[in-house]
Amino acid sequence: MKIRTKATIAATMMLGTMVLIAASIGWADAQVRAAINQRRLSAEIASALNNMRMVTFEFLLNRRDRARFQEQIVWERLERLFANPVALDGPAARTLASLRSQGEHSHRLFSEVEATSGAGTSDEVQRRFEAQLSSRIMILQQNSLVQAEQLIHDAGNRIDDAQRRVVQVTGLGLVVMALLTAATAWLFRRDVLRPIARLELATREVAAGNWSFELDVGSADELGDMARHFDAMTRALRDSFNQLQVSNRDLVVLNKELESFSYSVSHDLRSPLRSMDGFSLALLEDYGDRLDEEARDSLQRIRAASQRMGRLIDELLGLARVTRAELRIQQVDLSAMAEEILSGLARTEPDRRVRWEIDRQMRVRGDRELVAIALQNLLANAWKFTSKVEEAVIRVGMRDEDGTQVCFVSDNGAGFDMAYASRLFGAFQRLHHERDFPGTGVGLATVQRVMHRHGWSLRASAALGQGATFYFRPTEQVDERREQDHPAG
Repeated sequence: MKIRTKATIAATMMLGTMVLIAASIGWADAQVRAAINQRRLSAEIASALNNMRMVTFEFLLNRRDRARFQEQIVWERLERLFANPVALDGPAARTLASLRSQGEHSHRLFSEVEATSGAGTSDEVQRRFEAQLSSRIMILQQNSLVQAEQLIHDAGNRIDDAQRRVVQVTGLGLVVMALLTAATAWLFRRDVLRPIARLELATREVAAGNWSFELDVGSADELGDMARHFDAMTRALRDSFNQLQVSNRDLVVLNKELESFSYSVSHDLRSPLRSMDGFSLALLEDYGDRLDEEARDSLQRIRAASQRMGRLIDELLGLARVTRAELRIQQVDLSAMAEEILSGLARTEPDRRVRWEIDRQMRVRGDRELVAIALQNLLANAWKFTSKVEEAVIRVGMRDEDGTQVCFVSDNGAGFDMAYASRLFGAFQRLHHERDFPGTGVGLATVQRVMHRHGWSLRASAALGQGATFYFRPTEQVDERREQDHPAG
């Protein structure tokens, strides 16, 4: 059963119980009101009967007209009280009917006594008759008073019973509501809180690397569906990480093969290149005077090609080292590093007039060796592409963009067309002919690898004949040696 259905059933039962309790209390309250009205009516009838008795007694003693008029007034009041539509139970209704009958009888007898008194006779028989009528009137009125008192007593008992039923119904309703609340809380704990706690435990276990943990809450509601989806997700992740481990092992093997290949490139290929360059030089030195111009040019081309291939091998090995090197994150002073690199470049070409501007106190967190390689390539490119500018300017700085610091290396050299910017960071991709600016086309690819290893962004902005600017955004980097300890790593 779904949680929504369970909640609907529980809410319906609670609402139904509250409606029943409210109805029961309303019914009991109606009973109390009816009993109170019965007691009020009974008290008024008893008061009127008592007044009737007193008026009758006064008339029988003094035969005054005032008493006769008062008796008529009291009787009309009694008639109104008897006609009052008050809800009465069975015994009370019978008692009220008896009181009405006795009152009517008493009123008729009073009328007979009044008529006898108005005749003015003094016969002994007449006096006895009046005495009998008077006695019957007093007996009837006394019985009526007793029944009225009984009616008042019954109304009090009825009030007590109604109030007792109100208390019982309220107490029973509270007990039922307490039981429903306890049952709802137990179901909520069993069907909601316990699966959620199990889910929380599962997330901790998975976060700790226990991919074999099974949630399995064993219910058919929404949380059960979530648990089954969670178990399916962990199984898929477990399979993915198993495949990833296999891929990592294959990658380790591949890296070892690449290292072996790099060793072969570094040693086995360099030897024939050195031989080509050496023998070409020997031919030029020993037999250069016997060769024509075309032959000497061919030997020079062979030497240049072998030297260029050596440089390409060095660049490829450097790019491979950048990719495989382990990061050692520390504080790096970019200002001092740029000053040192540019000073070294200036010593290689002391005749050049190059002005450089370096912002002070530029510090980032990164791998010092890799950052130095990237900055060396950027500054070497700036030095190279400003070689044909009389007043060369190279600037290394840092500025704020959207609340973050961005470093840049800019120059006023040859620049490039931004239409070809997509080829800029590819290996062996060149935007200028080698005759104009020599190079291998690996430098910016190396820079991009370094930035990628650090998680830094890299972009360029340039225009032909107006220089180029390379921007990189240093961000906080976690040491890879700590990242590798993560269970998912």
